[in-house]
Amino acid sequence: MKFRLPLLTVLLLIIPAAACENNPAPTGLRDEDPGISIGDNANSAIVAELPISTRSFEMGTAGFVPRHYPNSSNDDWQNFFENSASSYGGIFGVHVNPGEKVNEEGILEQAQLAFEQVKGVEPYIAFSVNFEDGPFTHERGEELKRVAVATAKKYQPKYISLGVESNSFYLFQQDTFDLYVQYAREAYDEIKAVSPNTMVMNNFQLERMKGETSLSGQDFEHNWHIISMFEGKIDLISFTVYPFLEFKIVAEIPDDYLAEIRDHTSLPIMITETGWPTEDIASGVAGSDQDQIDYMMKLVQQSDDIEVEVIIWVFPHDASYGIAGGIFDHISLFDNDGNPKPGYEYWKAVNSLPLQ
Repeated sequence: MKFRLPLLTVLLLIIPAAACENNPAPTGLRDEDPGISIGDNANSAIVAELPISTRSFEMGTAGFVPRHYPNSSNDDWQNFFENSASSYGGIFGVHVNPGEKVNEEGILEQAQLAFEQVKGVEPYIAFSVNFEDGPFTHERGEELKRVAVATAKKYQPKYISLGVESNSFYLFQQDTFDLYVQYAREAYDEIKAVSPNTMVMNNFQLERMKGETSLSGQDFEHNWHIISMFEGKIDLISFTVYPFLEFKIVAEIPDDYLAEIRDHTSLPIMITETGWPTEDIASGVAGSDQDQIDYMMKLVQQSDDIEVEVIIWVFPHDASYGIAGGIFDHISLFDNDGNPKPGYEYWKAVNSLPLQ
């Protein structure tokens, strides 16, 4: 199975736009309460089975995906804003394109939606520089700085990413990658000037970084050297992590799969997208409820070993995304009707552990 795979960049940009266009958000600011503790009602027997007894990482989800998406009702959207995102933990990830529509304050409307409507979470905003939009230009660079600084000034967010899977841009638009890095470095200084406590990061696709995407039909050399290009102008490094691009079964994933990251950086680490499907994938990847649980347990063990700061399990609900042969259609911890899968009980159990 071969496909051109921008992974979730395009998808996470499209979904918020659909949210605004078809289902206007309710008015009013988001609840500033840090949110419910989803681990309060964790199953004690499952907690006892976990491979770790404390955790280094906060937890959350990413993407405007309410139940019944893409046919969500107003009630579904209201439930999403009030409950769905916070049901995964305290962090909510949103990927936005710097070229999207902004409000009168220069804030991207999707960023405003996240900060002002989604309750019980701390939004993390990533400004996607999509390689499929063509070469990077000075105009795109100024746009990136403008919207990132406006967001930082208004909301003082804990995290901002100046890219999404930036190594994919390097691989497909290498001739203008240096210009992108120049603007990302400039944006760092301007963000810090208006929001000194915001952690500025860049994001990379881990399997492409490793050169391990054989099941996608693509063959890349590892590209770890890109990290050094942001040296001194980055507080945290984040990754999207999808081992099923290389491994067909969870048991094949090496026990030191994430440890390789520490060979290339000592900075804090965030996982902004990850998951394992609960149904088989056409590329030969085995998916089931148990496979999802097994992957989660391997993920949390390895993440704790290298002191990952945040893990975001992608998509609050399943939906028929239809990209790349449907590899992301069954990756959530909730089905399309909003019913929790067995893996969600394990997610709650991990969330119940003391945060060190």
